[in-house]
Amino acid sequence: MKKVRVARDDAALIYALGVAALCLSYTALADVAARAGLGDWQAAVWPLVVDGLIVAATRAAVTLDAGPARRYAWFLLWAAVGVSIAGNVAHLLLPPGPVHPAVATAVAVVPPVAALALTHLSIVRARALAGTDTPRTDTEIASTADAGCDTPATPASAQLTVVPEPEPTPAGVEDDAPEDERDALRHRACQLHAAGLSNYAIADQIGRSEATVRRWLAASVAS
Repeated sequence: MKKVRVARDDAALIYALGVAALCLSYTALADVAARAGLGDWQAAVWPLVVDGLIVAATRAAVTLDAGPARRYAWFLLWAAVGVSIAGNVAHLLLPPGPVHPAVATAVAVVPPVAALALTHLSIVRARALAGTDTPRTDTEIASTADAGCDTPATPASAQLTVVPEPEPTPAGVEDDAPEDERDALRHRACQLHAAGLSNYAIADQIGRSEATVRRWLAASVAS
């Protein structure tokens, strides 16, 4: 992702307006939390959970490349913004005194949900920045390590294609062909492997089993 530097004047204005907005939102949310039955210090901390999630999700959304992790960050951002807006509206519209039990329940649910969302967001962001969003399985690693001709791997050969395993062929049946025909098939197998085809695809094209193709390719490397 290309880094963009914000001018100092713009940064100062953003910070000033951001702090002012958070302070106003904090006052309204703390009042709703206190009227929902939370104690003094709990009511003072509750707005930090809501607006803190907004800040954390915003940071993740603007520092990640397009993908599932960034979409998840945007989802959390708008969810937290929705809770903050609802709290501010409730502060303005609800009558003085204790709030309805449904509102108090919503206030009580926010902290554990926010803790779970923040923990998940931190893991998703760390994996995305490390480029490990989708760890490879043991089967994929083993397929990548399969022996081949002494040619560098290409992007096409690095791709894995899941195909049904062919029926095993009795030993010796495939070697009944004349020697010159087998040599031509071996040469063709190496050409197709260099072109990036998998062992299974090569076997389909030359009419031999995957085991035979693998044996021929290993023999060409040894020679």
